[in-house]
Amino acid sequence: MEQVIYDFLERNLPKFKDRIHVTLTGEAQDRYALHTENGDLYVEANCFVSFANGLYSYLQKYCHVQKSWCGNWEIEIADLAPIDGVFEHTIVQKHRVYLNYCTLNYTATWWDFDRWEKEIDFMAMNGINMPLCVVGSEAVWYETLLQFGFTKEEALNSVSGPAFWAWHLMTNIDSYLPPQDEKYIEERKVLGQKILKRYIEFGMQPIQQGFSGHVPVLLKEKYPKSKIVKKNGWCGFPKTGQLDPLDPLFQEFGMAYLKNLERLFGNYHYIACDPFHEGTPPQPWPWYLRAVGKSINTLYENFDPQSIWVMQAWTLHKNIVTAVPEDRLLLLDLNSERSYKYRRIRKYPVIAGMLHNFGGKNAMQGKVRVHTKNAYLKLQGKGSNVVGSGMFMEGIEQNPVVYDLQFHMLTESNAIDFDTWLRDYILRRYGAWNEALYSAWQLLLETCYSDTGYEENEVGSTLASRPQFMPVRTGPCCFAKVWYDTKKLEKALELFLSVSDLFAESDGYQYDLCDLTRQVLSNRFHDRQKEWKVAYEKKNITLVEQISKEQLDLLLDLDALLGHRKEMCLSRWINDAHNLATDEAEKQYYDFNARTLITEWGDIRGTTYALYDYSWREWNGLIKEYYYVRWDMFYKEAIAHLKDGTAFLFRTGNDYPQRMAYRSFPFGKKLNEFELSYAKDYKDYPYPENTDVLPDAKRLFDKWQIAK
Repeated sequence: MEQVIYDFLERNLPKFKDRIHVTLTGEAQDRYALHTENGDLYVEANCFVSFANGLYSYLQKYCHVQKSWCGNWEIEIADLAPIDGVFEHTIVQKHRVYLNYCTLNYTATWWDFDRWEKEIDFMAMNGINMPLCVVGSEAVWYETLLQFGFTKEEALNSVSGPAFWAWHLMTNIDSYLPPQDEKYIEERKVLGQKILKRYIEFGMQPIQQGFSGHVPVLLKEKYPKSKIVKKNGWCGFPKTGQLDPLDPLFQEFGMAYLKNLERLFGNYHYIACDPFHEGTPPQPWPWYLRAVGKSINTLYENFDPQSIWVMQAWTLHKNIVTAVPEDRLLLLDLNSERSYKYRRIRKYPVIAGMLHNFGGKNAMQGKVRVHTKNAYLKLQGKGSNVVGSGMFMEGIEQNPVVYDLQFHMLTESNAIDFDTWLRDYILRRYGAWNEALYSAWQLLLETCYSDTGYEENEVGSTLASRPQFMPVRTGPCCFAKVWYDTKKLEKALELFLSVSDLFAESDGYQYDLCDLTRQVLSNRFHDRQKEWKVAYEKKNITLVEQISKEQLDLLLDLDALLGHRKEMCLSRWINDAHNLATDEAEKQYYDFNARTLITEWGDIRGTTYALYDYSWREWNGLIKEYYYVRWDMFYKEAIAHLKDGTAFLFRTGNDYPQRMAYRSFPFGKKLNEFELSYAKDYKDYPYPENTDVLPDAKRLFDKWQIAK
C-alpha cells in the first residue's frame, strides 16, 4: 500500500509527496484526521479511499483547490497550508457508488487507461468506494457464447459496438454495430483488467456485470426447446432475446457466464443485473415475477454464497425485489424517487442516487440548491434503509458546479447551507473571491441553475434540434425551449467579462466564460428562431432572409469560440477514438461509432429513428459540420417555398411516437441522407492551438449586442 500511496501522490501532488505522511489504521469505520507539523501534512485514515478523500477535502478547505473535468484539471498549490488543530471527518455512508451504465458510453467510450487512471484518482479523492466495473465484459459475453455453440463469427456479431455496449448490458439492444475482429474483444478485456486492478489496489468494491437472461435471438436456433422469446424492440431497435429465468437453460448459461467472469476478471461479490430493464416482462403475473427474482438469486447464490445482487430501481418490479432475501440485494435508486414508493421494499438496503444529465449534453442546467438538501437524508426521511449515496449521471464533463456539489454531498450526512458553499466554490473555482462574480452567480441561480420551471434532465437546444419552424424537442427526452429570462443570463456574462483582467489566468474562469458565452449565444439562436417563425408566417421574405443569414452567422461564431476549449471540441471526442484504435480499420470503425452516438444514435440500419439528437452536443466542429448544415438546408428550402408561394410540407415529430415521421416528406428524406452520410465522414481533426477564450468572448459580446 505504501507504493500505491506514493504513486498516487506522484501523479497528483508531486512537489509535496515527501511532505505528506500517511497512516492507514484498517478500522471498519470510514474516517480521516489530518494535522500539520513543521510544514508537513499528516493524514490518518482507516483506508486508502478515506485517505484520498481526506487529502482532497483538506486541499479544498485549506488550499482552496477546485479540481474538475472542465478546467482546473491539475492541482496547483504554492505550499501545504497549516491546519489549526485537527481536521477530521467520519463518513456515515457505507457505500459511495459511481457511474451509470450510460456514462461509460456518453463520456468514457474512448478513454484509454491513462484517462481512466485520472478518473479513478478523482473517484478516490471524492470518497467513491463502489464503482461500476463492466469495461471488458464483452470478453465474458463472447466466450460464453462460444461455449454454447456459437461460431467465432456469430459470437463476435452478437457483441454491440464500443459506443453502444452500455445499452447491450442494460438488455436494450444486441448485435448493434458489432466489431469485425476478435482482437477488439482482447483489447477491451485488457483495458477492463487494468481498471479493475486499480480499483482493487485502492480498496474499492467493484460492481461487476451479471446475467438476467438477455441473450442473442440466435440462441433459440441452437437450443430450440428452450424458452427464448423476442422482446419488443427498445426505441424501435430490432427485437432482442430473453431467456426465461424459469427455463433450466437459464441456470446453465448464467453459471457459465459467471464462471467466465470469475476466470477473466475475478469475483468481487457485488453482481449487477436488471431484468426487463425499460421493457415489459414476458408475463406480467406477480407469481411469475416472484419466480424470476428467486431464479436469479439462486443463480448468484449457487455461484457465490457471498454474492450480493445489485439492481437499479429505474425499472423496478416490486415482486422481483421482494422474492429476494433482504441481505442479498442492494438497490440503486438512481434519482432517489423510486424505491420508497412500495412499503415492502423500503426495508431493502438502498443507495440514494443523484441523477443529472441525459445523453451527455452540455446545456448549462441543474437544480443545485436541491442537491444541498441531500438525497441521503431524503430517503432516510421516507423510511428507506439507505446505506449510501451514489452519482448516476448519464454523461459527465459539463456543468462543473453541479458535480463539485454532488461529489461533496456523497460523504456529507447533513443538508448544507448553499450560500456558504457557493462563496467557497467561487474562491476555489477562480482562485480569488470577487463580488462581481458572486453577483453573476446570483443571476445564474435565477436562470439556468434555478430550481423551478423545468425538469433537470429535459433541457434541450434549439440549434442542435432537427430544424423546423420552431423546434419543440431536441432529443426525445428534452425540450428546446428556454424557461428563464435570457436577458438575465446575458447580464451574468457582462459581469463575468467585467473582471476579465483579474481572472484571465484562471483556467476555471476561462472555461466558465466560454460556457456562459456559449449558452448566451445558444439562447440568442432560440429567441431569434421564434422571430423567424413569425416573419415566415407573415410572408415577410426580407426579414426571413435577414434572420436566416444572422442565425447561420451566429452558428459559425459560436463554433469558432468553442474551438478554444478542448472540452467543447468534437476533435477531442474523435481523436480519442482514433488514438484508442490499433490499426486503420479499427480507427474507421471507432470513428463511425463516435459520430453515430452523438448524432443519429440508432439510424444506421434504417430501422429506428426515435433517438436522433438524444446525445446532442454544442461543440466546436459539430456545430459547423452538422447543425449549421442542417439549418442552412432548412432555411434555403423554406425561403424557396416562400418565394414560390408553395407550402413547405415538413414534419419533425416532437412527441416520441412521431419522431420517425420526418422521413415521410421530401425535405425530411433529404435531411436524413445528409445525417447518415455525416456518420461516415471519416477524418482527423486538429486540437485547439489558441486556448485563450477572452478575445473571442469580448468580440462576440460586442458583435451580438449582448446585454443591450
